[in-house]
Parts: sequence; structure tokens; C-alpha cells
Amino acid sequence: MEHGEKNVRVVQSVQRAFDLLERIAVQPEGAKLSELADGAGLNRSTAHNLLASLEALGYIAQDRKGAAYRLTGKVNRLQRLDAEAERALRLRLRPVLQAVSQASGESTFLGLVSGMDYLCVDAVLSNKPLHLAVRPGERKPLVVEALGHALLATDPELAETVRGDDPDAWNLHAREIVEAAKLGFALDLDSQNAGISCVAVAVTLRSAIAVAGPTSRLPKARLIKIGEKIRQELDAVRPANQEWL
Repeated sequence: MEHGEKNVRVVQSVQRAFDLLERIAVQPEGAKLSELADGAGLNRSTAHNLLASLEALGYIAQDRKGAAYRLTGKVNRLQRLDAEAERALRLRLRPVLQAVSQASGESTFLGLVSGMDYLCVDAVLSNKPLHLAVRPGERKPLVVEALGHALLATDPELAETVRGDDPDAWNLHAREIVEAAKLGFALDLDSQNAGISCVAVAVTLRSAIAVAGPTSRLPKARLIKIGEKIRQELDAVRPANQEWL
């Protein structure tokens, strides 16, 4: 079918699927099949097939068969934070990065969820001759490193999406992610990059802070202490009675 002044061809099934997503999004408690079908002008069978596809892809969910459909967190993970929100978070967390880097003597950085990766958006580098030179703009898979493990351990929906996207990589790191959920922080003890160890703490479902450096300076006991220091500094700047964003 044709749509719009620019004569852009819109695939009808895609248009209908997004229409259903938008209708679910404006219902805080979700919406049932009959309500969605009637509102979109679709027969129940067509609406059910579209909804089943969206559910299989992980964008919507039902608590039980016949219950209302609701959005999952996967929709939010399609994009980064908007520019103003990201800037506000970076400004609020910059003193934490500086304090933790000074206390630990190691490079400290902030990463945000970006699809199946995390994106480094701010960093304070160690002034020691031998240090991890992480830079804003660097991107790494969530399932591979400690910062990603901290985020996966905090957000079950994100974890389920990543596990479905790359089950082999997930199986390689599943034990570390489970351990991160138990401890409240993730550790990388010289396992991903030879000679480098790391500790990471989730700040929100979509952001985490990590400290990394030479394994010779970062045995497990020291990493745990640094993890505790990150938490202390976060508590010192955490907004009172409100969310980070």
C-alpha cells in the first residue's frame, strides 16, 4: 500500500504490528486481544497472529493465557537514553568516577546499554604508566565483560534477550552472571583479557560503573573492596526520594 506524501511504500503487516504496539504502550495495565483488535479494526485472528509474533520476538508479554498484553523492556533497549537524560546521568556520576579512580588508582568508566552491547560514555583514566586505556565511544558485547555481567544480573528481561540472541556466548559466561546477581557486583579475574581484571556495579538497569587495571594490582580481595567503594560513592550522590533518571 502507498502511504504519505513521499509515496513511501509501507508493508501492511508492519504497519499493523506497530499500531498494536502503540495501542499497548498507552495502556498502563496492558490491553486484551479483543480491545486491541477492535481498536485497530482487525479481525481477532489477524490481531492474534500479529500479537503472537511480537510476543515471540520478546516485545510484549502476557502474565497468563488470555491476560492483557503489556510491553517488555526490550522496546526501551532499542535506543540509548535521550541526549539530555544521558548528559544528566553523566554529570551526576562524574564525581563518582573521579573519587573511585583516585581511591583505587585505576581507570574507572561508565557504560550504558546499547542494544546487545554496552557503550562507554565517560571514563577517568589512571595516571599510572601501566593502565587500562578505555575511551568513551568504545563498545563491547554485554555478555563478554564484567560491566555487561553486572547489567545482565540486574535486569532479567535484558538477560533473557541476550541469552536468546547468543546462547553459546551466554553459556560460556552464565556462571559469572549468576555470581554477579548473588554478590551485587560482577568480577572479571583475568579471564577476558590476559593480565587485566575488573569489578563492575550496576547503577540503573541501563548503566553501570566499572574499574579495571592490571591483575598484578587487582587481586580478588582488592576488587571486592573497590566494588564496595563504588557503592559508597553512589550512595553519597544518589538522588533523595527519586530515580537516577
